[in-house]
Amino acid sequence: MSIDDTPRDKAYAAIDLGSNSFHMIIAVPEGDSIRMIDSLRMPVRLGAGLDKQKRLTADTEKAAIDALAQYAERLRDVPKKRIRIVGTNTLRRAKNRDSLMKEAKRLLGKPIEIISGREEARLIYLAVSHTLPDNDQQRLVIDIGGGSTELVVGKGLVPSLMESVNMGCVSYSTRFLVTGEKLSASAVKRAMTEAELELQPLVVAYRHSGWDEVIGCSGTIKAAARMLAETGITDGAITQEGLRKLMRMAIKAGNFAAMNLTSISQSRTQVVAGGIAILRATMRTLDIDVMKASQVALREGLVFDMLGKAEHVDIQSQTLANLTSRYSIDIHQAGRVERTATTLFHLVAEPWNMDIEADLELLTWAARLHELGMGVAHTQYHKHGAYILENSDLLGFTLAEQKALALLVRYHRRKIDNEAFATLPDDERQRLLILLGILRLAALLHRSRFEDPLDEVSFRVKDGQITVLAPQAWLDEHPLTYAELLAEAERLTHVNIRLKAEKSA
Repeated sequence: MSIDDTPRDKAYAAIDLGSNSFHMIIAVPEGDSIRMIDSLRMPVRLGAGLDKQKRLTADTEKAAIDALAQYAERLRDVPKKRIRIVGTNTLRRAKNRDSLMKEAKRLLGKPIEIISGREEARLIYLAVSHTLPDNDQQRLVIDIGGGSTELVVGKGLVPSLMESVNMGCVSYSTRFLVTGEKLSASAVKRAMTEAELELQPLVVAYRHSGWDEVIGCSGTIKAAARMLAETGITDGAITQEGLRKLMRMAIKAGNFAAMNLTSISQSRTQVVAGGIAILRATMRTLDIDVMKASQVALREGLVFDMLGKAEHVDIQSQTLANLTSRYSIDIHQAGRVERTATTLFHLVAEPWNMDIEADLELLTWAARLHELGMGVAHTQYHKHGAYILENSDLLGFTLAEQKALALLVRYHRRKIDNEAFATLPDDERQRLLILLGILRLAALLHRSRFEDPLDEVSFRVKDGQITVLAPQAWLDEHPLTYAELLAEAERLTHVNIRLKAEKSA
């Protein structure tokens, strides 16, 4: 429901398409924090609508689209550049997500960003850390969602250890605890054992890192705190013994719905048992005595992340810097290629209807990382670089951005495989191929790795064609580059880009 009538042209909005519920918030900056002016939760149960073939059922997809249509109405006056929509565990897994994503973009005017589990963990920690005192305490933050559980250790605003485990309240309730209407001790034990097995590989690293306090967030943990308080088991603090007693009460009653508690919604009672089984297993495995519940989660993290970028605190730039250092990228060569690629982009942007902000950003990233694979081996370095980009946890990047970057790096040299781009939507494929053509041309012109600034070379874009212009003397001094330009012109015809090299006047 709407909270107040604050004008929305200054607001930020975030939508979390979770495996259990969809959440939308609209907030405005207020000092170092944010103030909520609107929120809406929709219990879509996306995770429960994923069939054995990992496809969303038609009914589930319709429920998701109906929820997004309601969000579209609320977001009408929020600037598009201040809206982010993310998909998590279920959308990462759904094989038929494209139709939902296409409809979401039509309704909301913004694409759904599918984010990795570790990126989800980073954003959750960002939200929680902004609501806590700025001190030297080490914190463990745990979020149990519908399809995954995130665990983050950090100090202040900086996370140091992040993992996402494939277990959530919806998936575990469906797998272990939906046996008719009756909740059984044996089913709870099976769920807890499975959760402990999932957590086992993390135990040594997390216990070694240590923490001073444990903060939990998400619907499961907030519901657990409220139920513990309502039943009088604790004052709302989450403890192992308190959760054990709460689960025994639910088993005795038959299930959580039969307890008739006012602190938990009817929709939450359908999945909370799986979440509490995971919570108990997590606290037992990591030897956690007590946990406090936070009221913020992923969606608030998205708002803080947007605010950080507006203030030039950019996690993506930090990730690029880490890759550059780790793989010893030649920053001088990367800079040369980036400058020429940027020059070319500005020439084609308007006549070829490019997105000045998003497309240039992607091209810049690709130019800086195009030689990433040389940190592994020079031979086939473009393939090594693409593999790293597609399979690493790149904090701040969506999975779609990682895939686009990987394609640009993979095909910035040698033969272009059209099939690699075939699964992309038409507009995205054409946009990416134009960026690829620009990157290839910039990398080609700087293949000698000299500091030559190409002062004598210019470019012309006319009638859908890029022409490289150079004096005859320059062409005579650079015969290999000229030969490569002619060969590249032939290669680019296969992706519908026209390139020509000729003598300038």
